Order: sequence, then structure tokens, then C-alpha cells
Amino acid sequence: MAFLAGIKGGVDLKATDVNDRSAANLENATPDVLDDEHERWEYFFNSGCRTWFDLIKDHTFTSTFCTLDPSEARVIVEHWEARRRLIAAASSRGEESEPSAELDALLTRTLESLGPLKQRLDAAVAEETAKSSEGKAFVKLSTRSPKDSKKALARAKASYHSRLAALDHEADDNERWVMLSEEVTKSSAIANGDEALELLLDSDRVYEDLEYALRGPPAPSEPSTTGGAAETATDAAASSSGGSAVAQGAVAQGAVAQGAVAHPPGGEVTLSWNMELVARAWDPRLTPESEYRGIAWNGELSCLCQYFHPLYFPGMRDRSEEVQRDIMAVYNSPEVKNAVARLGGHCIIDFAWLGPGEVIVIELNPFDGVCLGTFPASTGLFLWDEPADKLVMMGEAPFEFRMRDAPLEAASLRVQCNQDWRAIVHPSPTQQDQAA
Repeated sequence: MAFLAGIKGGVDLKATDVNDRSAANLENATPDVLDDEHERWEYFFNSGCRTWFDLIKDHTFTSTFCTLDPSEARVIVEHWEARRRLIAAASSRGEESEPSAELDALLTRTLESLGPLKQRLDAAVAEETAKSSEGKAFVKLSTRSPKDSKKALARAKASYHSRLAALDHEADDNERWVMLSEEVTKSSAIANGDEALELLLDSDRVYEDLEYALRGPPAPSEPSTTGGAAETATDAAASSSGGSAVAQGAVAQGAVAQGAVAHPPGGEVTLSWNMELVARAWDPRLTPESEYRGIAWNGELSCLCQYFHPLYFPGMRDRSEEVQRDIMAVYNSPEVKNAVARLGGHCIIDFAWLGPGEVIVIELNPFDGVCLGTFPASTGLFLWDEPADKLVMMGEAPFEFRMRDAPLEAASLRVQCNQDWRAIVHPSPTQQDQAA
């Protein structure tokens, strides 16, 4: 692939001024497109779980794959769009709350139309809940997860406030954010196909990836003079803005959804469909403080940092050498190195350190050095646009492992953390009145 060949050569890649794809861009009528967007589309969707799971199955969570037909993906996309229209209509009428009756009716109709998918999901989830100490599972697309689900966040909010009320002391800002991050992590655990679908159906991330997959890549074209932007495939929970990766010039949605043939200049291209759902056994030991993010460049782990990068986790700093040693041992296993090579030698790789000598690879995500994975919410305590950090990330400076050694000030935490979370930890007067 041309753009991967370019980054292997160590060229000075241009930075692009775009947002992280942690949420869908609701104004995506005229998105920009990079010259190599067709290749980037293929790279993004060919970097999903199916690509690397079998290679590292002894180093990652057990998983059961569930087929997702293009027609079912279209139902999920149309549900999200219909839901958005209902909420917008209620807002235009001056209603302060969402139209719950209409949204419930929409959800019921959608779940009924997804009956066959629900049955397959039930079977996949049952396989994984049987392996979980808590009888729970986690369901995601082969690309990204629905961890931004509104229903999941509502559950996390309720649990957070219960924990806060039970404290025998006044929690500082960092402790509040850590508590909420723990509840958000737990809120994605599900027990059956119905619960999984409800999270998938109100996730912007799921909507965005499925819409992008259904549209297909733009046709390969002659180099243009208008530089544009694709969007990143990964994020951290701290991200707060979003953008669409939908490509300009894509073939008609309906044709792609049926697996039809596109006719770009220069020939006929059959669009492939490789989106799936994945159920993974839930492990309660996976907590925010256990998660770490690494950057692999030219096949080597060039840097590592805590995944929930705005937060401070007391006690973990003292164990940094142990954490680094254990993670490096797993990364350097032949299986993990082969998986990284399968993604072109460049990727973002997430780990869970569950205790001395026990490391789980959570997932691998694409990192192209141009757009995919290069945004601050994705790279954590390293910044791709910072020259010194970029040298570290590209393996041209010594390996670094970064962890926070003190809490951020309250104002910095508010700025760096997700705006939906901010409304829970620091609600505005209006939000407090609505909650009351």
C-alpha cells in the first residue's frame, strides 16, 4: 500500500488538522478526502479483530465472532439516523427532554427487525459469559466498541452517584474522575443479545463505522490538489470531539449494502464486506488503572503510556518497571510480533496489566502515521505533532514509558476529559436542575 510504504521510509509525514473519531460527525455532507483514501479505507477495515485474533488468541481475551450482514448493518445505521431526527424534532419544539415514548417505539421496531441477528448474538454472548467469572460479556464491532453508548453512560452515571454518596470523605477531582471511569468501564458488560443490541444501537462510534463500511471506499483517482482529512480509528475515553471518516465520492449506500459492484474510473471493483460483531468474555480485573497503550513502529514497541491518560492512579507509578517488563515480554512474543506485522508493522496496541507476570493484549488498531490513530486522544501522553514525541513514536529516539506522577489540576481535568463525563462530574446549573 502506497501510504504504508511511505511511512516505512521514515519520511516527514504531514500533520492533518482533524478531530478524533470518538464520535460521529453530524455534519458530514461534504467531508474531505485524502488522495489515498481508498487504500486507507481498506487498511482500516482490514485491521479489525478477525485479522489478528487467531495469531494472539493465547495472549488476549477469549472471543466468539458473530456475522453481521450488510442489510442488518443498514438497519442499525437507519435506526441511529431516525433516532437523531426524533431528538432534533423534539428540540425544535422546545422540549427539554428526549421524546422517550417515540424513541422506545423506534427501538422496539428495530429490535424486532433484527431478530435473526439477536439470536446469533445470544449464542455468541452465551459462549463468552460461560467463561466469565461474573457471567458477563463485552460486545463490539470488529473495528470499534460501543463504549460511548448513551444507555451505558446512564448506568455508569447512576452507579457513580451511588458510590459518591457512600463515601466518608470529600472526593477530590481526580478521585471523582477515576470513579466515573471505573463505572463507565463496567457499564459495557452485558448478559445477552438484547442488552448488546441496545448498546450497539445508540453508539455514535458504531453508527460511524457501519456507515463508512456501507458507503465503501471512494474510487481510486488521480492525485488531487485539495488536501483533506480522514479520521482516526481509535480513541481514549478522554476524547471529547468527533468527526466522520465517510469518504466523498463513495458509491451509493443502497448498492454497497447489497454487496453490489462499484464502477470507479479505470475498471470494475467488487466491494468486500468484512464487518462482524465480536463477543468477548468479561474480566472484572480489567480496570482503568490496568490499561496501557503502546505504539508499534516498524515492528517494534516504540513507546508506552497509561490508557486513561488524564488521570492519576496512586500506587501504579511505583510499579512502572514491573509493568513495562511484563508488557515488553508479551509484546516480544512471536505471536504478538506476527500480529503487528499483519497490520503493516505500525499499529496502536492496548494491554491490560492484571498483576505480576500477567498481561493481556486487549486489541490492535490501525496507525498510519498520517490520520489513523495520530490524534491526542488516541496517542495519550505522547503527541504526534510534537517533534520530540514523534521521534520517540517512530523509534528514532529511545523507548519511553510515561505515567502521571501527580493529579492534574481540576481545570486541566475538565478540559482534557470527555464532555459527556464532564456533565456528570461537574454538571452546570441547568444540568443540575434537569437531574433534580
